[in-house]
Amino acid sequence: MKLDNIEKIVNKKIEDQGFELEYLEFLKEGNNNILRIVIDKKNDVSDVSIDDCEKISRLIEDDVDKNINTEYVLEVSSPGLERQLKNIKLYKKYIGNEIYVKLYKKESFGKEITGILQEVNDENNNITIKNSDNVVNLNIKDIATAHTIYDFESDFKKDNVNINELKKF
Repeated sequence: MKLDNIEKIVNKKIEDQGFELEYLEFLKEGNNNILRIVIDKKNDVSDVSIDDCEKISRLIEDDVDKNINTEYVLEVSSPGLERQLKNIKLYKKYIGNEIYVKLYKKESFGKEITGILQEVNDENNNITIKNSDNVVNLNIKDIATAHTIYDFESDFKKDNVNINELKKF
């Protein structure tokens, strides 16, 4: 199986439908092989719906089947509210956003950091994060997981929801 082949084929078909490929991964979960394809809308105007995921899944399933010679489950999904940062392209896309990063090894500031993604240097695969305490440069290979942080509070403010009322529940 060649993931690069699958990515090229899938990417072209997804883009033709007005979506973009966030990332694609082939992994083992339990007894299943999973081909996970995460898509987003190019224009970023609205969210990816279940119908969108189903449409893309049906569109690409035959091409994917031709390139995978083992049993697998095809998952096509939206990136969700907190976007996983799985590649340099995604780090670049979310410059200026607040992100959470967990490292493989502990650094002087700890093993985790939350802050604003300020810069991405794709030449040396480094990112710069700024929080109230530090400006930190990290190499992407040292990052175990990273994702954007969704600001629920600002959504509540837009909709005039009193967050203290919700805390009672």
